[in-house]
Amino acid sequence: MKSLLARWDVTADEQARLSFGQVLTTVNLRRVEIACIVGLFTRLIEMASGFRSPSAGFEIPFLILMLIASEGLRRRNVSPWLARGFVAVFLVVALLGTQWSVAAMGAYGRLTSAYPLMLLSLALLFVLPPRIVAVALGLLYGVYCLIVLSTPTQANEQTVAMVNTAIVSVIAVVAAALIYAGRRSDHQQKLEIRKQNDALLDRSIELDSLMAITVHDLRSPLHGMRNLFDLAVQRAPQEPDLPLVAVQAAIPSIDAMLALATRLMDAHAAEHRVLADIGEHDVRGHVLAAVDRAGPLAQSGGIDIVVDLPNHPLIAFLDVNALGQILDNLLSNGVRFSPAGGAVTISAGSEAAGVAIRILDQGPGVAPARLSALFKKFQVEGHTGIGSGPGMGMGLFIVSTLAQRIAANVRHERPNDGGACFIVTLATRDRS
Repeated sequence: MKSLLARWDVTADEQARLSFGQVLTTVNLRRVEIACIVGLFTRLIEMASGFRSPSAGFEIPFLILMLIASEGLRRRNVSPWLARGFVAVFLVVALLGTQWSVAAMGAYGRLTSAYPLMLLSLALLFVLPPRIVAVALGLLYGVYCLIVLSTPTQANEQTVAMVNTAIVSVIAVVAAALIYAGRRSDHQQKLEIRKQNDALLDRSIELDSLMAITVHDLRSPLHGMRNLFDLAVQRAPQEPDLPLVAVQAAIPSIDAMLALATRLMDAHAAEHRVLADIGEHDVRGHVLAAVDRAGPLAQSGGIDIVVDLPNHPLIAFLDVNALGQILDNLLSNGVRFSPAGGAVTISAGSEAAGVAIRILDQGPGVAPARLSALFKKFQVEGHTGIGSGPGMGMGLFIVSTLAQRIAANVRHERPNDGGACFIVTLATRDRS
């Protein structure tokens, strides 16, 4: 049963990767097979019971031809327009053929309910846009009325037939609209579920990477401390001062582990911390404050920080803490990857897009192969200016995340004379 449903509908995988229009095209093309099989079965039952339909000589070859053609189209990757045209031809010919059968029976003074039944069956079986269904059934109803009025039957019988068909036509349009809307809603829900599943999978991969990198970064200092402490314990009787030396030597390892925990906490805070200080501020003061904070690191590495700011205010919308963290990460990256005796230049100015802050360093720059993943987590390979410290790349991920949260934009440019340049563009009143 499941295989038949899959044959006459779309699978979950198909629905996830196809657009809604492609889903309808696929479903309708596959439903032609059902309609042909049911139609042939009905005609065979009629013939076995001794009934000879006036249109049997046309309907049976037509249904067989459509059944073969539908199977051929399914096996080939035909264009959507060809598939839709095939389905449209099948539906129109099927309904017109049923009307012709009604006309043939009407010539003997009999009006059948074949057309309303066929109309309702096809409306429930196929998934069609309601507007197209309404227009098509309106035209077909006009043709049907002409056929009924031309039959040699009583006026009241003609009226009943036309009224019943009108009611069925309205029901068919309503049914088509409900089926279409239900299909669209179902498709959107499944796409959303697929997106959520993909997001969960990405999150799972991210957590696996986090665990692997964290374990790697923790094992080295822990192993070093363990070996150092073992040595101190073993040789303490001979060297009483050795435990103190071991504790002092362990401080850098402890600092490294604390730095790792801090980077992880900063990354989490960048994604989830409430930004409560968003407002209009003069960017220049925050740039100067960030330069002051980066001063000790720059001095220890023999790096100059060059500041280029205009004399007039640069007002932009920002969160003070978020912008401070953005500038701290970019400046520390620039200082860390610039050579001794080099310089990091930070400038700001007004642009059409807002207030732009530029941080230019004299480091090795970003390798072209790494640009696509520049602002993602865990970019630790190579000397690219991506990391926020040894062992784990979080700096630019934090920068990008905070920038998005304050409606800012951050991008990378490759200077002609080398190094790396990062531009943070903040929104102004004109953009709000």
